[in-house]
Amino acid sequence: MTSRFLALLALVAGLVVFTGGTASACQCVKRTAQDRMESAVAVFTGTVTRVGESSDESSGGNVIAVLRADHVYKGEAREWFQVSTRKEGPACGYDFAAGSRHLVFAGGRDEALTTSSCSGSLQVPAGERPLRRDDYEGLTGELIAALGAPTRVGRTSTAEPAITDPADEPATEPADASAAQPAGPNGGTGGLVAVLAALGVVALAAGGGWAYRRRSST
Repeated sequence: MTSRFLALLALVAGLVVFTGGTASACQCVKRTAQDRMESAVAVFTGTVTRVGESSDESSGGNVIAVLRADHVYKGEAREWFQVSTRKEGPACGYDFAAGSRHLVFAGGRDEALTTSSCSGSLQVPAGERPLRRDDYEGLTGELIAALGAPTRVGRTSTAEPAITDPADEPATEPADASAAQPAGPNGGTGGLVAVLAALGVVALAAGGGWAYRRRSST
């Protein structure tokens, strides 16, 4: 009786640990390309020229990327953009690397743009031509149609801007806050499941102890 009870207790405790680990992963709400386009403040293709880090270490900190745009699909057609994202993947951070080219869906404010792994941003082939469906497997017909015709960004003598730290700016809502969730298996319910599982452990321990004492007394 005691050994079976302890085995069951270990199994439930393992479930709690597993659930807690899953809850730290980033999960995204599935949306159409048109939805992503409509919710973004700026959409453009550009090459990363510089990557830095924010001094704000809350939630793992932020990475800041400066990109030189070649085509703008939504928003102001300008040459330089600065975009910040969470530093950690589990916090839905997006990966920028110097020299890489990206299609960026950005939210936030004009001077404090943000993106995440849930925004729809993706790395695209190097170059400066408009995106085409056969350029990359992630460029679906639906996405190309949603992007529409871009505005070509001309090259100017404007110097590359220095990185400005969003931590020095007033707080803004992260891009796609409704779409990015540090989630458990069902998107945002991991913490609740862990609590319920922990309560189950307590209930099993109490019930098992009572049954064992009753069996011993008889």
